[in-house]
Amino acid sequence: MFKALILFFLLGSGAIVAQDMVINANVIDAQTKRPIPFVNMIFVNHKMGTSADANGSFRFTVKEKLKDESVYISCVGYEQRTLKVSDLLNSTVSLNQELNTLSEVNLYKMHFENQKRVNSFRGKQIVGLGNFSGGAYPSALARYYERPEKFEKACFLKSIEIQFYKILGKPSQKATFRLRVLSVDTDNKPGKDLLGADLIIDKPEGKQSLKVDLIPYKINVPQEGFFVVVEHIFIEENKFSESYTIKVNDSVGYKEYLVDRYAPVFKGVETSPDDKEISAFYRSIGGWKSIELLNTAASAMNGKLPTPAFKILFTD
Repeated sequence: MFKALILFFLLGSGAIVAQDMVINANVIDAQTKRPIPFVNMIFVNHKMGTSADANGSFRFTVKEKLKDESVYISCVGYEQRTLKVSDLLNSTVSLNQELNTLSEVNLYKMHFENQKRVNSFRGKQIVGLGNFSGGAYPSALARYYERPEKFEKACFLKSIEIQFYKILGKPSQKATFRLRVLSVDTDNKPGKDLLGADLIIDKPEGKQSLKVDLIPYKINVPQEGFFVVVEHIFIEENKFSESYTIKVNDSVGYKEYLVDRYAPVFKGVETSPDDKEISAFYRSIGGWKSIELLNTAASAMNGKLPTPAFKILFTD
């Protein structure tokens, strides 16, 4: 009987270990065969995902029961692929480059005679904007900006300033993130990339703001406006932990939990749900969702909305 119990325990332990599987994969350019850095892998039907590192490699642990689930493999400038988890095990995934349909924006001449500044922070209460996915998969935040009226002909994006939220008692850590400029889709949500490049930004430790020069990209602002997007990259270098104290029950009392998050924490503003001039979105596994869908009534924000904010400089 004792031996039988030992055998059962060993077999049971093996079954428990076998429940987890580790995905190791590399992502390369189908034409050049070079690694593609910071590719996103997000589950189609589950709130899970990660990012490849600077060498195009990612490692992710999942339950074995998810091996037949589908994931999106995507990166700016490349066609998205959908694969099964089992197809990623110790594999090399190739992505085809997207056809660049935005090359005509480079045909306009820039004059730098007129400028227009937009400061979304002015007069607003500041909030910190972290992973809207709760640290479960690579997240992104988008805010709409209209084209200034003072520009009769061409209007270009000269620079975008991004500010970072400082958590009290903690240094502002070094981080890597992605900056995107997107068109307005037919449903008024973020659409296609206008940059024509994968713009990866490195934030130095302690830096509270960064101004990104967009003159080399010659982005002629569409008449219908555009979205500024900041995207978290889920790599080890960006990871940090947040602690939460939750009451379990009267007998156990309170318990502290550590949750993984990914830097940076962007500086945003509180806005009112009644302010219809502001249009902002966060990216979920189901696509772009309006910030207005968030219910913050029971939080410290008391019904206000956490909204991304930037300083924009336009020129002609």
